[in-house]
Order: sequence, then C-alpha cells, then structure tokens
Amino acid sequence: MPSMNISAIRMAIPGLALFAALLMARSSSAAAAAGEQPVVLSDHEEQLAMQINFDRDILKIVKQETAVPVHRLTGYDELGYQIMVNGLSVQVPHSRSELVRKTLKSRLAPFSCLVFFAEMDERIKRDRIGIIKGRDQFNILQIMQTNGDEDDVTHDELVEQLKEWDRLSPFEIIGAEYDWVELEFTVLPKDLAAFADEVYDFSPDTVDEGTGTLKDLILELRKTRRLVLLWN
Repeated sequence: MPSMNISAIRMAIPGLALFAALLMARSSSAAAAAGEQPVVLSDHEEQLAMQINFDRDILKIVKQETAVPVHRLTGYDELGYQIMVNGLSVQVPHSRSELVRKTLKSRLAPFSCLVFFAEMDERIKRDRIGIIKGRDQFNILQIMQTNGDEDDVTHDELVEQLKEWDRLSPFEIIGAEYDWVELEFTVLPKDLAAFADEVYDFSPDTVDEGTGTLKDLILELRKTRRLVLLWN
C-alpha cells in the first residue's frame, strides 16, 4: 500500500478551501444578479399569516413583487358594511398594477390563489390588489358582495348572470369591488351587438358612465377583450 504524502495533503487543503470559497462567492453573486434578495416579514405580517391561515411563502412572494407592506383584505357583508376577510391586500402604483397582478397570479398559482384588482383609484394613481385562496373565481364576488342594487340587481342575480355568460363565453374575473366587476374574456361572445344590448339592459352605467355608446362598447370589447360592469 503506498504511503500517504502528508505534506502534499497539507498543501492541497488551502487550495480546496479557496475553491469552495470561490464557488460560494459565485453562487451569491448569481443570486444577487437574479434579484433574489431575502424577504423579511414584519411582526404584523407574521401575525397576519397566522390569523388568516396563509402560508408565509405567499406573503413573502407578495412582498418581494411589490416592495410594500402586506395588509389584510377588506371586503363587504350583505348589508354593504366593510369587513375584514381572509385575504391579503397591497397597494401599488397604477402604472405597475397590471404587471404586478399578472406576475402574482403566475407565482401564486401553486398556492391556489386568486389575484384581482380590489380598488382602482385614478385620482391618486394607485391601485389595490387583493389575494384570496381558492380556485372558484366567483368567490371574489362573494367576498366583495358585488351587486347592482342601484338598478335592482342583487348580488345573487349578478352572480347568476355572470355564470351564464361565462358558460357561453369564458372569462376571467380580474377585478371587483362592491359596485363594479371587471372581466377579461378568453372567448368573446359571437354576436357582440346582441351581447352589448344585454350588457346595457343589465348595467346601464357601463355605457352611460363608461363607454358612452353601444358602438363604443363593442369596439372596446374587440380591442381589449375586457368589460367593466358598474353601478354608480
């Protein structure tokens, strides 16, 4: 059996240590270059995660993408009073809100989360994004108790009508509050003129306070594939 060269081993150890250090430094540099900064939750956020039974990683992803504090989502009860619900809320600049919503939707998909606009305020140029657990997008409307009471459209009637439209022309609910809901169609209705008439009967303010005319509503649908139903 050949004898061990102790001197050679001693000389090799510093070289191995240097090699390992270089690997660690390179890994750290790569992580920094990729923007993978550690996310630290505040005491309030840690407590919030426990209160609403949300995985801490969900809050970390939200905080990493928005760089703002994460708060509890506010919804409504059946009488229209604001209540705290089991969800998250972040306020982001209007100029970034669409990108943030789409990014969070993608990153939170493994956690079965729904991401939507909970408030859009053009006056202060900031929007509020809500995150709730679940796969049924109509739960968004339940949490917000969205309704058209101004035109005698109850919450249940609103949900029933939207489910009927969804069966014919699938869409995603991308925003909702107490008196409005925004849809993005994956398949547009075949007869847009007839659909526009339905929309006007169901939500006159969508045209009167929104697009202005039925013709413009049709053009907007073709251009954006989106529809904002509102009851002022």
